[in-house]
Amino acid sequence: MSPLRFRLAVLPAAAALALAAPALAAADTLLEAMAKAYVANPQLEAERARLRAADEGVPQALSGWRPTVTARGSAGYGSYYTKRRRPPSSGTETRKPASVRLEATQPLYDGNRSAARLQAAKHRVSAQRARLVAVEQTVFLATGLAFMDVVRDQAVVELTVNNVSVLRRRLQAAEDQFEVGEVTRTDVAQAEARLARAIAERVSAEGRLETSRASYQRVVGELPGRLEAPPPLASLPGTKEEAVEAASQENPELAAATFEERAALEDAEAVRSELLPRVNLTGTVSHASDATGRGTRNNDVTVAATVSVPLYEAGSVTSRRRASIETASRFRAVREDRRRTAVEQAVRAWENLAAARARLESLTTEVRASEIALDGLQQEAEVGTRTLLDVLDAEQDLLDARVNVVRTKQAEAVASYQLAAAIGRLTVEVQKVPVPVYDFRANYDRVRALRWNPGAIFGGGGKSE
Repeated sequence: MSPLRFRLAVLPAAAALALAAPALAAADTLLEAMAKAYVANPQLEAERARLRAADEGVPQALSGWRPTVTARGSAGYGSYYTKRRRPPSSGTETRKPASVRLEATQPLYDGNRSAARLQAAKHRVSAQRARLVAVEQTVFLATGLAFMDVVRDQAVVELTVNNVSVLRRRLQAAEDQFEVGEVTRTDVAQAEARLARAIAERVSAEGRLETSRASYQRVVGELPGRLEAPPPLASLPGTKEEAVEAASQENPELAAATFEERAALEDAEAVRSELLPRVNLTGTVSHASDATGRGTRNNDVTVAATVSVPLYEAGSVTSRRRASIETASRFRAVREDRRRTAVEQAVRAWENLAAARARLESLTTEVRASEIALDGLQQEAEVGTRTLLDVLDAEQDLLDARVNVVRTKQAEAVASYQLAAAIGRLTVEVQKVPVPVYDFRANYDRVRALRWNPGAIFGGGGKSE
């Protein structure tokens, strides 16, 4: 028996990046995919809008120190009938009364209420900025997962397509040899079975690839083209202890809870100030014509200080203050929970990363050994000491080893992304994503300085940055 010799070609390293479907664009890197997601992802757009809404709390708090100015005007027409007893007289008089009144009120003292509200608003802005970073990391993590899923599934499809091609030639050779009596029908059936199995694996791999492409499109905003395997992430910790320390201090969800706790304490102070006196200075200028008689003119100017002292508030103020204090207690507990969660995520990601690296080293050794074993089996099959089934088994072992290497590389990359997210370093600045960074201070500075917006009177409002 002299079965047809066939040697499986060793796939080059670039095979892991090859596309099973036609490429839609030039090769994309992970950082380019992150840049696209940073610009177009709706989650990030929604969170930026939420931050801009939080920014508005600062000018609202500042308004407590600023004056309010009100203008009022009236005009009318009246017919007045007058009758006097002594001396007897009567008559009808028509008048057109009109008045204009301008009033300005300047708060002088509010028991520290405006100051507390301003600090609370600033803390909430800081909390929302931290949440924006957290959402940014969530989007980048999803981008990394989707990217590596596509890279993995493209490589697996490439391997399965190559395997089908190999087994088709193997089956054709077996059928040719069967015709001349060099192999048995059993050998042909074994080759047919392995080909059918390979086709099923290829179809499954292609289905998984299409699913991964759809996930990529959802996160990034477009279908993937040819993807390049990413380099290691920047700024990962060198030890597990460093990872735990970074997670305890740099996780954005932890920072958000800290600022929310501070804001709640300032809310309690603002509520307490409602029990203190308030002092306002009010100035009024008014002009009236035909108010008391035809042809009359009245001009008045007044300036007055008003002191308001709350004596009894029916328990509402103290109740709201207690509620604010309990809200602060809740965020204190949330902060500790998020710290523990961040540490857990960092440890899990660290261990997964270490395990993936160790597994990858072993699997790489397995691939080399499987290639050597296949080569030896094919040579032994040529001289009749090995069967076709032995060669088919060796080919399947090599395919499985290569697929496992691809999947382990994906698991290694995913673990590194999860570790970076847990310690707050999966961000546009740290990873140097090639995209203009969203300037959250631009809108904050604009609305903080905006004291009067005529556009708001006509429904225009302010322009979002």
